[in-house]
Amino acid sequence: MKAGESIKVIDADAHVEESTETWQFLDPAFSPRRPVAVALPEDTSFREHNAVWIIDNKLRQSAANPTIMARAQKKKISIASQELTDVAARLKDLDRFGIEKQVIYPSAWIGCLAEDVDLEAALARSYNQFMARQCGCSGGRLYYAAVLPFRRPEAATEEIRRVARMGSAVSIFMRGLEWDLPIHHPSFRPIFGEAERQRLAVAVHLGFGSPTISRMFDGMPRIEGELAFVPPSGGRLASALLIQFAFHNLIKDSLIDRYPALRWAFLEGGSEWLIPAIRALDRSGFECKKYFAEGRIFVSCEPDEDLPYVASKLGEECLVVASDMPHSDDFHHDRPEETFRERGGLSESLLRKMLRENAARLYGI
Repeated sequence: MKAGESIKVIDADAHVEESTETWQFLDPAFSPRRPVAVALPEDTSFREHNAVWIIDNKLRQSAANPTIMARAQKKKISIASQELTDVAARLKDLDRFGIEKQVIYPSAWIGCLAEDVDLEAALARSYNQFMARQCGCSGGRLYYAAVLPFRRPEAATEEIRRVARMGSAVSIFMRGLEWDLPIHHPSFRPIFGEAERQRLAVAVHLGFGSPTISRMFDGMPRIEGELAFVPPSGGRLASALLIQFAFHNLIKDSLIDRYPALRWAFLEGGSEWLIPAIRALDRSGFECKKYFAEGRIFVSCEPDEDLPYVASKLGEECLVVASDMPHSDDFHHDRPEETFRERGGLSESLLRKMLRENAARLYGI
């Protein structure tokens, strides 16, 4: 590839905004408890994020039907593309933004979706079936991260086998804490073992998987500009720091060595935090740089980070790039290649690896 020649980008972390069609495959036994989308007035504290799901008798703010949300209507991406109800529309957006392939993560599962684990498992099955069908119509351009009922390991392992049969799944979505349990909890071992057998990566993504931590911020005033689904004044503690906590447990508990063929990704938290984390682990006698060189651990990076320095410490083989499409928060980059080229200071070799080659190895696509 010649210097400056366009790169066929593999977007390592995009999203779907769940709609009523996401739940169309729900087991009929759970139909009376299906998610219901509700619109709110725009002059409340929710402002333009004025839609919520009612699930399991509670308001769920982490994502709601874009069809009725004012904020969604103002995005540059059509509602059908945001919801993935129109695959052709999403592919046109990929073409518009210079993206060849895209791996899609959930939005609703950024928060805890249902206290009833049976309902949560049913919602996961419907979501995965919807995503498998839609991505399967993309001609090999769209892939997705499956969601699981982590509190039911047997059901979760069976769901992994099912999504592998359906196709288009390339990873498992996970948060830094899953319903207050750390990723090295023994109950998750069968899940990781099955993911390894099915050649699916495990992606620890920004999210609010700890009801206990989220409740710590009940009654706190909301920071101006803070998104409505973020715990008031507590977004960094309830999400980004838990990604770092998960990485620490992956290494210190030797979880990564239990599953030598399993690939791990840490998404939507930047990459610079890894350098002091690795330094601290080294001081404790846990050498972990080899996992980056071996293609076992990957991390998404941001254009405002000191990426040459990060690459010099971690190597060039672990950095991946995300559009965050169709979200519109601090992590979104509509045109990933353009964004990372404009920042300057990155070699053509590093750009190719970040924008395509590393994601291809992470997801096996």
